[in-house]
Amino acid sequence: MKLAILGPSQKVIGYTTKRLLEEAEKADVDTKFISLVDVKLRIDKDLDAIYEKKSLRDFDYILPRIDSRRAVVGYPIMRFLDELGVRKPYSAETIIVAHNKFITLERLVSNNIPVPETYLTGSRRSAEDILKKQKLPLMIKLLSGFGGQGVMVIESKEAAKSVIDTMKTLKQEILIEKYVDNPGEDIRGIVAGDEIIASYKRVSSPEDKRANIYAGGKAKVFKLTPEMEEIAFKSARAIGSKLCAVDMIQGKDGKIRVIEVNINPGLQGIEKATDINVAQRIINFVKSEMKK
Repeated sequence: MKLAILGPSQKVIGYTTKRLLEEAEKADVDTKFISLVDVKLRIDKDLDAIYEKKSLRDFDYILPRIDSRRAVVGYPIMRFLDELGVRKPYSAETIIVAHNKFITLERLVSNNIPVPETYLTGSRRSAEDILKKQKLPLMIKLLSGFGGQGVMVIESKEAAKSVIDTMKTLKQEILIEKYVDNPGEDIRGIVAGDEIIASYKRVSSPEDKRANIYAGGKAKVFKLTPEMEEIAFKSARAIGSKLCAVDMIQGKDGKIRVIEVNINPGLQGIEKATDINVAQRIINFVKSEMKK
């Protein structure tokens, strides 16, 4: 069985990709890392995606590691792989959905999955109208932010107007999300097919309401409740991915809301917090997919 991990260039291979490569080798899976930028797409009488003179259709499975910064490069490659019938955890369309926070939320709501009250606008005036009706604090987000980047907790109307002015200067659409009062933590479950292979809770630092690890949050072991598991599986199906991380928050009202679905989750925080070999479990999932 031949597996390809499709990701950034060799120079920027991070912790997660390294771990996946290590566990694939331990599992005796013939695995090759393929750099997105080095893939050649050919259109002639038919279509092909080629890396080092080898067609990607020759692989039994491709595991993408495509973050929002590389979605523009990764999307056409995934389109070709869709056409070639190469097996993988999600299709090209999922890249568009998962790397746009608002489209993700729209897809979730369409599948009866609870999310925070959220607005999107490209107008400064509309954004200011929304602010007038919202209580503070509130969240303002970049559509394609990741790792806690592009997520701002706004505690004053003056700060909100300043952020909106900056985003309009940068020609960014404005996503405004109602702040869900909670203990400053979010919950992540990693879905692989019909299993939750790992889960944990991320608690924000005293100085920052964002619970993301890269924003200073701390990870703690946490087992999903049956309700959370059901929401995680529904969320994965809603965006069309067999492999993803689902991030949820539970407000003081007890209601669970999904805030993001991540098709390119990092493993460093969750592996250290849970002492679970998540990379190994992902490779086991891939092996089971390859046998189908």
